[in-house]
Amino acid sequence: MKAYTKAPPLPEDRARALVIARQYVHQPWSGDVAGLIAHLGALQLDAVQVITRAHLHQLHVRLPKMREAKLLSALESAERHRQVFEYWSHAAAYLPMDDYRFARVRMDRIREGQKHWFSRNAKLCNFVLDRIRAEGPLKASDFVRAKGGWWSWSEEKKALEQLFHEGELMVSHREGFQKVFDLPERLLPSSVVTTAAGSTEYGQHLVRRFMRAQGFGRAGEIGYLRKHDRPLIASAIEAMLKSGELVYVGDELMLAEDLEAAPPAVPRKMRLLSPFDPLVLQRKRLKRLFDFNYQLECYVPEAKRKYGYFCLPILYRDGLTGVVDLKADREAGLLRVKSLHWRERPGSGLEAGFNKALGDFARYHGLVAEGL
Repeated sequence: MKAYTKAPPLPEDRARALVIARQYVHQPWSGDVAGLIAHLGALQLDAVQVITRAHLHQLHVRLPKMREAKLLSALESAERHRQVFEYWSHAAAYLPMDDYRFARVRMDRIREGQKHWFSRNAKLCNFVLDRIRAEGPLKASDFVRAKGGWWSWSEEKKALEQLFHEGELMVSHREGFQKVFDLPERLLPSSVVTTAAGSTEYGQHLVRRFMRAQGFGRAGEIGYLRKHDRPLIASAIEAMLKSGELVYVGDELMLAEDLEAAPPAVPRKMRLLSPFDPLVLQRKRLKRLFDFNYQLECYVPEAKRKYGYFCLPILYRDGLTGVVDLKADREAGLLRVKSLHWRERPGSGLEAGFNKALGDFARYHGLVAEGL
């Protein structure tokens, strides 16, 4: 890559303010759920549920007055006018429906033989696809071992997932957290473009999406968990630098149109963030921008945990001030505080802000914060 002129680095406080503003963690999003997902580019899903589902937590931070039932309705409507769909981004995620043609790039790669987790079982794929064509939407638990047959439930689930990643099936909705699969032609709005975007357009789309949601960043961050997309991202960055659409600001890349943008002042607010929130998801970026070391320890053996099973990062103004390990006890109606760890001893103002944020967070989930 050729050398390009660099603008001076962003001051640290301005850099943090810009990211926080673009992420809408302090200033609520003024539009609807679909518009927010389009801005963020993706809304990550995860099976871990200690308080609520990861995607609902991320939405609650940005749409604090919208109840969970309305969020779910907006996400999982079975109507043909749906504005989001479930597929794979850097991980399992809800994506804006307008991005379907960009998702087709990955679908086509997998259909053409790119491996993800397991090998394709053509016979079983045909079997489950024929059943869904004939019977309508089905989930993995609707398939049972056929007496004397050679497939098992786990193999059938693999076939469903393979067809999902190929784009031959889509997720209609979820029951509990189980995917319900159906044919794309039954789910996609008629206006959706179903042919894959070209490589150049796709690479530039990934760069623009990241920049608009995060404000600035580096090539490796744009390509986070996107091994097969990295060459396209590198080509897109080169072309966009050459055209002047992108510029270097210190060691960071930024859209030229944002170079003079002054982010709003960071309000005196506190947020309890999901471990899967896009503000904190990339741990190396988090360390660079906020000087904050964070690890989700639910995947760490209990004896090796330092802070707790499901610690949430605590954002106060433009700094990450600690972590709190919370658990919803639905039977008792309590949000239990299992542990609380501050980076520095908090003053009375910070403690009061935390208690308010904790109380609000508990009430949103129909619980009472333990100890308040």
